[in-house]
Amino acid sequence: MKTSPTTSREDRVRAALLDVLHAQWRELGVPFHAAAFDHPQRFPLEVIDPEALLWCSLHFFGIEPRLEEAVRNWFTANRARVNTQRLNTLAKRNEHEPNETTRVSAWRSISGVRRLVTRKHIGVAASTPASLHLRSRDVLGNDCAAYLIVVLLGSPRGVRCRDVADSTGYTYRCVADTAASWADAGLVRMEHGFCTILDPTPWAQLLRCDVANVVTVDWQAAYGAVLEYVRTLERARAAGVAEDSPILSAAATKAESVLQGAAAGVAPERAPAIEALRIAIRAR
Repeated sequence: MKTSPTTSREDRVRAALLDVLHAQWRELGVPFHAAAFDHPQRFPLEVIDPEALLWCSLHFFGIEPRLEEAVRNWFTANRARVNTQRLNTLAKRNEHEPNETTRVSAWRSISGVRRLVTRKHIGVAASTPASLHLRSRDVLGNDCAAYLIVVLLGSPRGVRCRDVADSTGYTYRCVADTAASWADAGLVRMEHGFCTILDPTPWAQLLRCDVANVVTVDWQAAYGAVLEYVRTLERARAAGVAEDSPILSAAATKAESVLQGAAAGVAPERAPAIEALRIAIRAR
């Protein structure tokens, strides 16, 4: 059966998103094949935000059984390394949104179970920049400090504490107090809510990473933009909207803009997952 232009575009963007999710889960130890990111000439994947990855993956529960099983098994094995409070906050924030009932229910179904039988082997995370958040938590604990240091390593010119709070769900006071305590210790410079790391070298050695390869992304915003675009395409297909509709063009432009902002202007080749999503959205 011939598909409509909006349906094919919808399928293409959804497939690109699933490729990114599979590639990221593979970096965290799940034995997935991710052909789109197997090319050796590509730069390493951007740093993964485990909670954003898990929250986005919950969208596909019930329709992607292999992904669902893998996420359940990984969460069982790595629960202590996941900031469940961030996910609880997301669930509470979205519990009354009609489009989010599946994700909210899926999160509550896995977060409320303490033990599951793991049928498939979950390996260790790759020692690449992509898994840096997990390594940071192993060293600094599963809280704001572990997240902040990764963001600082990926932003040598510094970050606004407000931006970190907005993208993570941590309170501004939590982020600012952590940064202020590091400033008192001479580790960072803190000026009017703007934090800059003074010497990344010891942190890079401690976390076993090359700072030049650390690319951080606001994955919560990026995933949210792509899923919203997919929903727009779904509604367009149901309503028989033409492929050249200004509504779809505007939606694509908006999603692309969010993706570009989520990667903070990083060159496309240094953000392969973000670029794969942008290409899928741009294609006509």
